[in-house]
Amino acid sequence: MGYYLSVDGGGSKTAYLVTDRLGRVCGNYVTQGCTYSVMGKELVCEILSEGAEAALQMAGISPDDLIYAVWGISCFGEYEEMDRCLTGKLSELFPCGMYFCNDVEIGLAGSLLLHFGIHVVAGTGAIVMGKDKKGKTARANGWHEDFSDEGSGYWLGLKTLSLFARQADFRERRSFLYELVRERCSLGGDMDVVRFYQENLRGKRKETAALQEVLLMAAKLGDESAIRLYDAAAFELAQSVRGVAVQLDLMHEETQVSYCGGIFRCGTFILNPFSRYLEQMGFVLRQPGLPPLGGGILLAADRDGKQVTEVIENLRKELAAG
Repeated sequence: MGYYLSVDGGGSKTAYLVTDRLGRVCGNYVTQGCTYSVMGKELVCEILSEGAEAALQMAGISPDDLIYAVWGISCFGEYEEMDRCLTGKLSELFPCGMYFCNDVEIGLAGSLLLHFGIHVVAGTGAIVMGKDKKGKTARANGWHEDFSDEGSGYWLGLKTLSLFARQADFRERRSFLYELVRERCSLGGDMDVVRFYQENLRGKRKETAALQEVLLMAAKLGDESAIRLYDAAAFELAQSVRGVAVQLDLMHEETQVSYCGGIFRCGTFILNPFSRYLEQMGFVLRQPGLPPLGGGILLAADRDGKQVTEVIENLRKELAAG
């Protein structure tokens, strides 16, 4: 029979999916995130290998049963030494066809079902990737959390703290967000936010990104300052889409744009302004056809020489998109 393995390694979690060659789900597993720049190559390799082995065990198969494995890994393609170490070790452990790529690529494959277009990831981090009709690809955003991660959960978490500071010293009118941050961070006084940041958030991408949950609570209460921050995130993500479109000469076509990641689960606060900015540039926003894990399976099937129509149908029955 033979099986496929798809791995989606992001900043907050790493997910694994095993299917047969028709795309029928046989096993899955979820473990911690795997980010090169934060964790180092040894720990990332350990997380990926142990997680994949656990997924195979849940499917009741061994590495020898795999036909193809697709590894979508955060930061892949950005650190040559780490890429070389990772591909070498994993190829030794799993004797099958292998494809390594950035996690945004499996998102693109799943959301647009291997068709050309542009895909936006906005979770802990943010990155955008596109593919033209000839298969050429381009990326934008996601350079580094310190200077180019606009529209991500991490970026919104920092912006939430910045907005709190502006409201605390009355550069802006205080709103629901001000009180919610004080409550979430258990602040005795406003200046305690500095200590909270130093002790709990500094250098911690996942925890900083989680702070945007306060922003979402404020937005749901009608806080205009919070709603404006989501609009700002949508604008930044749309500009990243434009950057990819310019690189691929897709500005003059009704290019399809799809998306995935936790920020888009904020619903209309992010999707409405994002859709509006894209429409102004002539793009078409599409709901994702499959989640990134499904995209990894499609890439595996395609590289295995399979027709993917039945694979897509089976994956749609068992996986929730987005």
